[in-house]
Amino acid sequence: MATLEDIQKLLKQGQAGKALPLAQALVRRRGRDPHALNLLARCFTAAGQHRKALASYDRLIKLAPKAPGPLADKAHLLQLLGEMAPAEAALRKALSLQPLNGSLLRMLSLSSKLSPDDPVVSRIVEAWDKGTLPAEDRIHAGYALFKAIGREGFAYLSEANQLQQRKAPWSEAERRKEVIALQTALRSAPWPEPGPGAAGRLPIFVTGMPRSGTTLVEQILSCHPQINSTGETGLPLRAAYSVLAKGGAFQPVSGLNQGDLALIGQRYVEGIDHFHDPGVGFTDKSIQTYMVMGLLHHILPQARTIVVRRDPRDVGWSIYRNHFADGTHGYSSGQVEIAQMHAIMEDMIAFWRELRPESFIEVRYEDLVRDPEPEVRRMLDYCGLDWDPACLEPEKNTAMVRTLSADQVRSPISPKAIGGWRAYAEELAPMIDALGDLTAPWD
Repeated sequence: MATLEDIQKLLKQGQAGKALPLAQALVRRRGRDPHALNLLARCFTAAGQHRKALASYDRLIKLAPKAPGPLADKAHLLQLLGEMAPAEAALRKALSLQPLNGSLLRMLSLSSKLSPDDPVVSRIVEAWDKGTLPAEDRIHAGYALFKAIGREGFAYLSEANQLQQRKAPWSEAERRKEVIALQTALRSAPWPEPGPGAAGRLPIFVTGMPRSGTTLVEQILSCHPQINSTGETGLPLRAAYSVLAKGGAFQPVSGLNQGDLALIGQRYVEGIDHFHDPGVGFTDKSIQTYMVMGLLHHILPQARTIVVRRDPRDVGWSIYRNHFADGTHGYSSGQVEIAQMHAIMEDMIAFWRELRPESFIEVRYEDLVRDPEPEVRRMLDYCGLDWDPACLEPEKNTAMVRTLSADQVRSPISPKAIGGWRAYAEELAPMIDALGDLTAPWD
């Protein structure tokens, strides 16, 4: 009989199809075990059976009515599905059980308009000002308090980022070292000839900085009847590094053979097949694909890569005012660090522009939202897809959105977010100064 650990391992490997029946059998044996029910809900979610996942969370809530966790998990799924009103109701109920939980307040602020006099806000402000709010709650609450209060709440946002930075420091030097070593390995020539690739599959990689518009582009493309969305899988970089990175160093591509390259493609395709119904044509919005996109195109020549670029001040401001999960985007809590990471990404894009310019196209967010149709047509033409007007209405796309953009992409395409950094230019001076000439194309 499969244990909780066995099922969790399958889920981590992306094998929801195998994990789900095992979780169902486990719940039949242990129907009142909250851990088993929680795991079942996660399996249903991973398998795309969202209503059954929500029903499982309801069972959990009934089993433990005084626990905020199941309410928060249900709310998170509802947010991903774009069902903001019931998500808000679940989060407010959770906050009634745990009023000073900063994480719950941050979740609520992602999809609900909070005001300074909202009781859930004022209670946490009082605890913050008295110094009785624990550091972990301050980290999460700081982002929410800024959203609720606005400019006068910038100090809360700044302190939250400082606390997060101390908790999870990020090193530009280490990241630069990795990129330089990777570029050296990729510059080695000649590359082995690729194998047969993955006939009949159309992966469309969407990449760029977080908050640059990659989610919008994925939503647009997955409105096409021939394209499904897989979200951020993380597979492109993992598949490439599984062969390139050996013994703490990158192997020169020229020293690999055709079988090595085929293994990268095989690991990617096998990995993507674990995701819920990827289909023949699919988007993969893994942020760090830009690191290896030229190599992936060499191995999977039918693949297409779209790099989304946006004014780095808007990107940086959006990153700085949002919280990212521990272990991801470690640079996101420091203004200078955000600028440093943006420079690293631009360097990698320039590298591929020189070495393999045929492997990707670039789309400017501003052009896309100001005049969508020409840019959408260009992307579809590049992907070999016929025109479909549904791609101009991504807000009607019902696919789950697993990013911080879950609320924004439920609205029609609009240029209203352009230049949002200007209102906080004074507060963002460290980031703007560190960006330097990177802002020139947008000035």
